[in-house]
Amino acid sequence: MYTTIYLGRQPIVDDKQQRVAYELLFRSGPENRALFQDDVNATASVIRHTFIDLGLARVLEGCPGFINVSERLLHSPVLDLLPPESIILEILENVPLDESIRERCALLKSRGYRLALDDVDEITPEIVAMLPLIDYLKIDLQQVTLARLPQLLAKLHGYRGQLLAEKVDSHEQFERCRELGIRLFQGYFFAQPTVMQQNRVQPHRALMLRLLGLVLQDAPAHELEAVFKGAPDMVLSLLKLVNAAENYGRPVRSIREAITMLGSARLKRWALVILFAADCNPAHGPSPLLEMAAVRGRMMELLADAPEREEAFMTGILSLADSLLGLSMQTLTDSLALRDQVLQALLYREGPLGHLLAQTELAECRDAGSPLPTVSADRFNQMQLEAIAWVRQMWSDDFVG
Repeated sequence: MYTTIYLGRQPIVDDKQQRVAYELLFRSGPENRALFQDDVNATASVIRHTFIDLGLARVLEGCPGFINVSERLLHSPVLDLLPPESIILEILENVPLDESIRERCALLKSRGYRLALDDVDEITPEIVAMLPLIDYLKIDLQQVTLARLPQLLAKLHGYRGQLLAEKVDSHEQFERCRELGIRLFQGYFFAQPTVMQQNRVQPHRALMLRLLGLVLQDAPAHELEAVFKGAPDMVLSLLKLVNAAENYGRPVRSIREAITMLGSARLKRWALVILFAADCNPAHGPSPLLEMAAVRGRMMELLADAPEREEAFMTGILSLADSLLGLSMQTLTDSLALRDQVLQALLYREGPLGHLLAQTELAECRDAGSPLPTVSADRFNQMQLEAIAWVRQMWSDDFVG
């Protein structure tokens, strides 16, 4: 039913040992190490966990974050999703610093991104050519001895970016680097990476594949909306993505409005992140809570008056999100931009939507009857069957084709 996601982060400090940034690291489990076959999948997982599963504010706590970028990812449009004011792109040491990489880095710089070079132990002609584009040069103290460090730094005369000593393991290394003018540091001497973790409900394979296919085909909003409606967990991801976009904080009335606010290009790029980071297991069946949330949303949509149907559906599927994620409803709603009537319904069961939600919840606990005086028991039971059939159709493997 659940997977547990993990994200490592290690502080970067200044010469007063005050935290100024984090490096975000892929972690495959609670142990503090990374096991992965593909660096693109690893970085895509870091991006997804930071922006969707855990949330940018919780992960970075107001600091910028360094994210490792391979050659393949450097050329990917996925990078355009990352807010340049919050994320620093750390170019891995195995990326060939050729002309195509310099051109791509120049384009990213023109869009406001800051760049770092990782694991520098020599100042090669290729690195010299890159220096005008590089904001942070990370010097690897496992490879550069303190005796050789002055010679390396002499080759950087005139460099206008910031020097960062990484893999600092001792007070001696820290003090010597400070003496030589280095002002940023990272390493076990200050702090080991910590591992953040959170449960995430297992996504439904058929719906995930269907949604990714539609997004990548530029399907119209109404087709995307239909698939999102069968996937409460993906609706949560959608709302978090809207919060990470430029219109942060603007209340969202419906799933279609969230799709429109995010935009086709951004949705497509997030689909690539989900595709790279996908860890759903086809052997796992759908979560009973996911099914219950989807049925509840559909029921509320059928029961509500026409002007309130979209918000009724959203209220229904979000009403179990706290149980799905293991968070309090207050914590959850604080991270989502929702309209007041939806918030009142979810938090206090107040207002027309709150009353409808409370009555729908009550009806789920009994065998017969209708929660509303205007709906007969027979009609209500028929609507329940229609809602269950709708969800089952959405979740069938046949729906993928």
